[in-house]
Amino acid sequence: NDPSPQQQISDIVKSNDNNISIAAESIVSLFTPMFQTFSDRLTSIEDKVNDLERYNRTWCLRFHGFHEEKNENIVEKITSFTNKQLELKLSPTASENCHRIGPFKNGHNRPIIVRYFSRPTRQEIFRSTYRLKQKNPKVFIVEDLTKKTLALFHSARNSVEPSDRKRIVTRNGHVCRKQVDNSLRRITAQDIVAKHQQQPPITSEIISVIPSVTPSTNNIHDSV
Repeated sequence: NDPSPQQQISDIVKSNDNNISIAAESIVSLFTPMFQTFSDRLTSIEDKVNDLERYNRTWCLRFHGFHEEKNENIVEKITSFTNKQLELKLSPTASENCHRIGPFKNGHNRPIIVRYFSRPTRQEIFRSTYRLKQKNPKVFIVEDLTKKTLALFHSARNSVEPSDRKRIVTRNGHVCRKQVDNSLRRITAQDIVAKHQQQPPITSEIISVIPSVTPSTNNIHDSV
């Protein structure tokens, strides 16, 4: 059997005449693989938790730019908007829950988050947001992203030229780059790190290609 870490440390110290300072580098080297294994496992767990949260949020949308009123009926407000501005025919019962996000502030219109019973309904709304360009450009609809994905989205936008930022979009909670042929290539944190290190981005394969939808005017996530 392999000796225990305690025994290995003891052997290292003894081999260095019980001088901890001299043995320190060897002791650190002993634990480095173990720490790396723990780090890799923790990263894997965090990624899985984030993906579960991402999936749970794919029933939700965030609506920005709606004037906030006292004692407002948010369900009625959202339903009326989607039916008139997006030319849909949705029932007020299509949404499971909806409410403003964050603490109230005078003169500030808080965004509205809506969770729908049906993902196809949510997708239908999101695909229709291109109609807002002519009708109501001050209102926009975005995906409900996890904190980690939102940070990646902003990092991806900041890593490209201003003229290319509209090509950075989200689809089903993932950050993607719109290609010349309108297909989508998924962006990962590793892509951003590689770019910052002035290394070629990961281009060996398109991780995820998703059919294109009608272009949207959403200037934040460019709609999904």
